[in-house]
Amino acid sequence: ICGFAHSTAYTTSVENAMGIQVPERAQMIRAILLEVERLHSHLLNLGLACHFTGFDSGFMQFFRVRETSMKMAEILTGARKTYGLNLIGGIRRDLLKDDMIQTRQLAQQMRREVQELVDVLLSTPNMEQRTVGIGRLDPEIARDFSNVGPMVRASGHARDTRADHPFVGYGLLPMEVHSEQGCDVISRLKVRINEVYTALNMIDYGLDNLPGGPLMVEGFTYIPHRFALGFAEAPRGDDIHWSMTGDNQKLY
Repeated sequence: ICGFAHSTAYTTSVENAMGIQVPERAQMIRAILLEVERLHSHLLNLGLACHFTGFDSGFMQFFRVRETSMKMAEILTGARKTYGLNLIGGIRRDLLKDDMIQTRQLAQQMRREVQELVDVLLSTPNMEQRTVGIGRLDPEIARDFSNVGPMVRASGHARDTRADHPFVGYGLLPMEVHSEQGCDVISRLKVRINEVYTALNMIDYGLDNLPGGPLMVEGFTYIPHRFALGFAEAPRGDDIHWSMTGDNQKLY
């Protein structure tokens, strides 16, 4: 689940090419929504892990809780999955006070429900037997083959674009990079579990500390034949877009 991550990476690549400074409020809202999307993706993957190890009741429960992340997205953007919020120079829609209150309440509810599910998941003998020592990805192989996201972090590399190269509003958010040393399936599950809690913390902090100001840069000058990178830390790893501007306000 990474549609908003791709949208953000593309948008920032064009903004970087033209030297557009996006307002802090818009940057923070982008970061909040990227974390909402991370919740959606990680809970989906945790549910699928339960299914593939024969723990179908866990699969159904994680998918039930995953629905809460889509409710958050719908409250904040009007859409459950494809948010359609980014514009070159900012975002198209502000966060309303009542919407932020509802989102905080859903985040608190999700935190409780995820904790209950995780306690059951990690104490299930079947899960341990089918994930510990299984699917090993040694740190050297993870490095040499350029794995990214939870995959590389579960092999001992604390590497995360949000911390290494803060983009959009991540420079304004406190965050922790989670890594594990086990290099196996359970390690990748634990990375995602910890990132769910961190995403909830970042959403709460972002909503509580949302900067004032505009949502868009108005009246910027289009500059042809400029190029730049834009990037994001999608739920499954690095997401990089390269854009070059062309004539008639179109990409080259």
